Amino acid sequence: MRGRWLFGAIFAGAVAVLTLALLTPYSAAAHTEASITEIRWFNYTSKDGWQSLQFIVPDRQPEKSADRQKLRLYDVHIAKMFEISHFLCDRDRTSVGYDWSYEIENGNIEMGRFKISCNLAREIASAYGLSKPQTTVIRRNFNQKDGRPSLAVERFLIPTLNVSKNRVLQWKKFVEKFPPILDNSSADRANLRFPASNIVRQIKGKTRVPVFVPNILPLPDTEQLDFDVQAGSHGYIVEIYLGKGCRGGACAFGTIEAKRNEPFSPPSQLPRDTFRSIELAGRMRGIYFNSCGAYCTASVEWQRLGVLYRVTKKNGRQSDVVRIANSALQAGQR
Repeated sequence: MRGRWLFGAIFAGAVAVLTLALLTPYSAAAHTEASITEIRWFNYTSKDGWQSLQFIVPDRQPEKSADRQKLRLYDVHIAKMFEISHFLCDRDRTSVGYDWSYEIENGNIEMGRFKISCNLAREIASAYGLSKPQTTVIRRNFNQKDGRPSLAVERFLIPTLNVSKNRVLQWKKFVEKFPPILDNSSADRANLRFPASNIVRQIKGKTRVPVFVPNILPLPDTEQLDFDVQAGSHGYIVEIYLGKGCRGGACAFGTIEAKRNEPFSPPSQLPRDTFRSIELAGRMRGIYFNSCGAYCTASVEWQRLGVLYRVTKKNGRQSDVVRIANSALQAGQR
């Protein structure tokens, strides 16, 4: 019951709405609405001057139509990034621009990055014009004067782009010529096969909970791993390390865990933490959270038949732990 209530409360409060104003030839305002899970701004000074933002939406198919004007949700999402970039550039007199991470399925899938310079944001605003401001909710991470991290949930009145009826095609063509920057790291391009059979042999017979372990890990196949496996009647834990024989914190990769009668982990409310409801393979409800101290730990949890299952990864991304969790769910009970 507690888990159901927690999901409902988080999901209901997590989704905001963005509006892109579309002006007809008669200047009668119509509105295209698209749901947003979260906009998070990492308002820190960087060496190159760029600041990072996350644009996270619940949609699985951003290519689907958003309105009768035949704009896609994808087109509306990119417009919102430009609106916010232009607003922040002018308000904060930013000299460089903003580096956006675009994530769908509540952050499960990373679509790439968009680097919007202040010069480009101003050019687009000048070319299309701006309309009536709309309220936009942004979670802003920043450091206080004493260096301690802090978080503020802020509401900004941000003017919307005027993509009029005869400029829809023009905007779509611009978006097509403004592709995302893809992350081509080896961890994204390869999956290391997880030694499921060997791990299951060390768990079976020692526990009474159903066993779920993945077939793959989001690592290049050249990586060497080592494992510590512990199991008891009420659960098990598989600790994963990078490098044979290494057990130090620097070598820790993450864990795969199961424990009977364990509640979902509550959010800690620390400024650098993230906590949201997600959907996993087989429409399984899950919770993603990223808790940060000396380093950050990305985690995914789900419940099945009174057992809490958890996947963690040190300094991991949501897409990493979701990929591991989905692999375990799709492989089925061992």
